[in-house]
Amino acid sequence: MAKTATQRANKAEELTSFIVTVHDREAIGSVALKLEALGIDVERVMKRTGVLGGRGPVRLLPKITALAGVKDARQEHGFQLPPLHGSIPQ
Repeated sequence: MAKTATQRANKAEELTSFIVTVHDREAIGSVALKLEALGIDVERVMKRTGVLGGRGPVRLLPKITALAGVKDARQEHGFQLPPLHGSIPQ
């Protein structure tokens, strides 16, 4: 079944989490402001490591990567461990 135009538009606005690494840890505040201006909800600012975490539309990833001061930007992916099992040592 083909996707409708609305379904394709909703896919483009799908939200995801981002991890952004900056070139200069001292400039992390200005990078955070630039991300917020793009529409990213900055959730974590880790000045010591030069890493920001935030959430926003997937379509913004190329714009985030192109921002001055950004060394790397990628989608954050989660994982889940299997449930504990009594026969497997922890």
